[in-house]
Order: sequence, then structure tokens, then C-alpha cells
Amino acid sequence: MRAFVENQTKGQVHCPICTHTVPADIDLRGKFPRVASGQKCPRCSAQLDVAVVVQVPEAA
Repeated sequence: MRAFVENQTKGQVHCPICTHTVPADIDLRGKFPRVASGQKCPRCSAQLDVAVVVQVPEAA
């Protein structure tokens, strides 16, 4: 059974190859935010599927 994406937003992720924080689309489903699949780093063109989510923008 496939989980439905509740919300998708822009955020910052840590690229594992070039070790920079870059912008990416983030799926907000369940407890933990995850990087949307199929994205590439704008700096080094590495896949961001395994990148760590650093920042998710939230209103205070």
C-alpha cells in the first residue's frame, strides 16, 4: 500500500557528496519529513534521495 503525500514544501537538505546545504522539495508525511525522490543537487548533480533534511520552514 502506497502512502499518500499529505503536503510538499521547499526546504534545505544536506548533500552527502558535496557536503553543502542546498534547497530541495520535501514530502511531509507521517512523523518525519523526507526528500522527494528523483531530485538532484544543484551544485554537484548528485542524487538527493538519501540526503538529510536540515530545515523545514514553519510559521511561528
